[in-house]
Amino acid sequence: MVFTNTLLNGRRCDLRVDAERISAIAWHDTDPRLEPQPGEEVHDGGRITPPFAEPHVHLDAALLGARRPNRSGTLHEGIANWAILREELTAEDVRDRALRTAEMYAATGTLRLRTHVDTGSLLAVETLLSLVPELAALGIELQVVAFPQEGILRAPGRREQWAEAVAMGCHAVGGIPHFERTTEEGWASVRLAFDLAEEHDAFIDFHCDETDDPMARNLEVVCAEAIDRDFDGKIVCGHCTALHSAPDPYAAKLIELIAESGIQVVANPLDNVVLQGRFDGYPKRRGVTRVDELWDAGVPVGIGHDSVQDPWYRLGTGAMIDAAYMLVHVAQLTGEEQMRKVFRTLHQENHLPFGGAPSIEIGGPARLLWWAQDDPIDILRDRSVPMVLRGPLG
Repeated sequence: MVFTNTLLNGRRCDLRVDAERISAIAWHDTDPRLEPQPGEEVHDGGRITPPFAEPHVHLDAALLGARRPNRSGTLHEGIANWAILREELTAEDVRDRALRTAEMYAATGTLRLRTHVDTGSLLAVETLLSLVPELAALGIELQVVAFPQEGILRAPGRREQWAEAVAMGCHAVGGIPHFERTTEEGWASVRLAFDLAEEHDAFIDFHCDETDDPMARNLEVVCAEAIDRDFDGKIVCGHCTALHSAPDPYAAKLIELIAESGIQVVANPLDNVVLQGRFDGYPKRRGVTRVDELWDAGVPVGIGHDSVQDPWYRLGTGAMIDAAYMLVHVAQLTGEEQMRKVFRTLHQENHLPFGGAPSIEIGGPARLLWWAQDDPIDILRDRSVPMVLRGPLG
């Protein structure tokens, strides 16, 4: 097929695909145009981007929300329901739901997934790790984070399960310091995560300060450890919703630390706009981290879908454009360039946990999205679905 008069990296071009690889790119400002060949499928105009990446999902819990409904819709009931459902897991069930969810993502343009898996079920850890090569054969790249949903210091055995999961080959060490019993134990869990990551030469990915408490201080401890241990570029902190509620002077200090530490913050607007603010009367906080101020400080911000019909959020579709659309609204990022930056995040900053966005170049695999509309604002407005080409990995 050939794409004519399309936008790629801000420039007009024609692009040809042969045998799942990019065989030619003709830039309109420097090269002769590509002429469609007899029998060649032609797509004119629009925009080409790299595929989307999902930096924060829970495939072990995906599609389980209907099995044990969250009657209150709250974070804590979601965790309680999941603890019951986790004991009923089978390898076949985890595998089936993960594959179905991965295909939901791929159908709407997402070909890289980073999943958190609850280390309270080593069966689920093993199953998702076994899916890494299987999904790769389908053109979907999977990373697995060893995530202790109920903390590592709250009960005997949890720390050991967490460490065993990392040793099984997880790509990143997870943690949830705000869910530990005390502030001190939360800080201790952060340092234990760094120790374990150093031992296994792994990345780190925290659920960090997913609370409305403006006094939460786990993220600053993560920053200090990252700086002292030289973990620049190896840490993702998801949610960070306490920053939404923090006093401005403290928020300014913390954002400066985040920027210095090289941490990427991932906002999860679909979940947090409904899970946060539950203790508020009116007015209710939106509970999404300070994306605009993080941007201004040069912090790389990602966007996670987070939940796909799981015990925390029944409405998830696996379409990353939905998460971007929600973020534009709840974070009030409706300036023209802000909206375009939100869209760009899905195919650029969201790839940072995977080593950066894949390039679209002659000879490379045809792993790309073609959008019939050329303006990202139109794509966001319509929640458009692209043509997805998922050529071979590598």
